[in-house]
Amino acid sequence: MSTLTQSRRAGAMAEGQKFTDHLIPQLGPGTHLLSVRVETATGRTLPARVLISVAGPELCGIVSVEPSQMNAFATVLGAGMQSFGASVSVELRSPTECRSKFRTKAWAKSDWDSDLRPASVCR
Repeated sequence: MSTLTQSRRAGAMAEGQKFTDHLIPQLGPGTHLLSVRVETATGRTLPARVLISVAGPELCGIVSVEPSQMNAFATVLGAGMQSFGASVSVELRSPTECRSKFRTKAWAKSDWDSDLRPASVCR
């Protein structure tokens, strides 16, 4: 891998990590599924997802994730955020107190936007 490619990948990962660094402290106890889908201007689709486990107050809210999943998620999200002409959709599925139901939050960036904005979710 060239130095330029490594630099771009590191920059994309850092951009995506900003989003997860802001989001993770807001999560309650349970296992959360965070997924991203980037559609490039050329029509290519790049998906990624990460499972985030947050312990309850008895374990001081310890957060655990698979590092390779988190790195892939952050890189795909960051690359989508840095690419003009790409649309990005992010979805978070979190457990509710009724274990058989999930709460869903979503964010989106349209083709020429530069920021993720809250999006409505149809389910």
